[in-house]
Amino acid sequence: NIAPAAVSKLVKLALAGDFAAALVEHERLFRLFKDLFVESNPGPVKAGLAAMGLIHEECRLPLCNIEEKHRPIVLAAMRRAGVRV
Repeated sequence: NIAPAAVSKLVKLALAGDFAAALVEHERLFRLFKDLFVESNPGPVKAGLAAMGLIHEECRLPLCNIEEKHRPIVLAAMRRAGVRV
């Protein structure tokens, strides 16, 4: 949900057998993939979607919003991956 077009591109490249191009796309997105798990899912994804203005950041118990110290990590990873924040 954070970068659907980029993930779709990566999958299409891999399915087409263009593994070199798929690897380039994967490496571009890897830090985002990693940093979206800085806390339990779905907190970081919801924080990212809220930063994009797509949702209101709200988690229902037992889930909770991410800690503020992790928010810059998620947003920086999104920016590096070319996601509009």
